[in-house]
Amino acid sequence: MKGMRGAEAIVTKDFFLGRPVVVKNRISKKYRIAELDSFLRKSRTRIEARLLNKAKIAGVDCPTVLKVDDFSITMSYIPGKRPKIGEREAKEAGRILARLHDAHVVHGDFTPANLLQNGKKLFVIDFGLGFFSNYIEDKAVDVYTMLRTLDATAQREFLKAYRNSKTSHLVFKRIEEISKRVRYA
Repeated sequence: MKGMRGAEAIVTKDFFLGRPVVVKNRISKKYRIAELDSFLRKSRTRIEARLLNKAKIAGVDCPTVLKVDDFSITMSYIPGKRPKIGEREAKEAGRILARLHDAHVVHGDFTPANLLQNGKKLFVIDFGLGFFSNYIEDKAVDVYTMLRTLDATAQREFLKAYRNSKTSHLVFKRIEEISKRVRYA
């Protein structure tokens, strides 16, 4: 099946053990030294698989990892579409990000583009820029990234729900600092 090509990977829909799946293949970068390219692709693939697993354990709806190879992850297919972020979706996104951060998972690109809505459920996808971190700065950047995509009402609901995070008070303080040093184009 034809896949979607991103900067880091090609994502295709396929079948695995009779079930629909998504296969994410990290693509080689010809401008990198071959050994470095191989190392980076392998390590990023493993990290993404671990992030997805940790998110599942934290109670976050996301694809289930079924198989990991050197440069690819086979995961459950989640039918859905990108959500229109209203108050309910913003609140759910805030709850989701709080759970991720309490598990020390930083998504790296937490925006509506990396959420899928299936019925009333929101699923998080594409942990390709994610990493594990205890740092407040990293968590604050995750929150700030989402806030920049939301209108004022949705921001309020998102932040209200994110308050359930154990470190939300520190994250909110850091967001104020980040917003002061960000320059707008």
